[in-house]
Amino acid sequence: MSAKKVPKITNNKTNQGRLICLGLGITLGSQLTELARNQLAAADLVFFHSNTHYLAHFLQQINPNLVDLQPFYCPGQSRSISYQAMIAAVINAVQAGNNVVWACYGHPGIASWPPHEAMRQLKLLGYAAKMEAGIAADACLYADLAIDPIAQGCQQFEASQFLFYQRNLDVSGYVILWQVAIAGDFSLCNLTPNSRYIAVLIQHLLHWYPPEHLVILYEAADLPIWQHRAETLPLSQLAQAKLNQITTLVIPPLEKKQINSQILDLLGVPADHALRQQ
Repeated sequence: MSAKKVPKITNNKTNQGRLICLGLGITLGSQLTELARNQLAAADLVFFHSNTHYLAHFLQQINPNLVDLQPFYCPGQSRSISYQAMIAAVINAVQAGNNVVWACYGHPGIASWPPHEAMRQLKLLGYAAKMEAGIAADACLYADLAIDPIAQGCQQFEASQFLFYQRNLDVSGYVILWQVAIAGDFSLCNLTPNSRYIAVLIQHLLHWYPPEHLVILYEAADLPIWQHRAETLPLSQLAQAKLNQITTLVIPPLEKKQINSQILDLLGVPADHALRQQ
């Protein structure tokens, strides 16, 4: 399949372009909303990342005017450079007067800086740009692992940010670390795990959890015929586990939530009533 070339900038004031960033969901096809499908079909150009040939084939059935952004990635090059080139290509297409859709894996606004930046720049230039929600990996995680993030509480961090910044963990709730395979990579060049960085992550987590605490390695299913991954192992064995680009580390609660008696007294709520709500 050949992707359509990005048009050059024109000064078309009668047919001003616009951008819609939408989510394709995680499981191909089955999580695409009707609104997103209609927007894909109506677009002059659809930008996407061809992480699998299945995606390109699927999108081509809806709209053949595709622009594959995968070639913007270059081995050994910082992803920040690739992102800037993608953003420029999308902005150029909008400025050429096109109705542009940027179709993103999962939710277009989660763990995806380029769509946010393209929208920001286009709005400054006076163009219409909006984002449509999509089913993200966390929604799949809650369903596949039967987790209610409200019941126990849930903290989420990108794994590298968790290491680079001072964070306090609430071990009475769930902790989710995204992109754990590339935890500690400051270069934005690597897509495979660095054993030394993973060891640092484990050591850091041991400030809150014992080494035998059971954690879950989760991966959502990309295709309806596949099964999700939910591998349970002790935290101390994380360095020996297989970590892929889409692997997420889920850390279940270590202890029960503690009643805040002082606040309950101020609210006039009996402690035994609060315990029943847990």
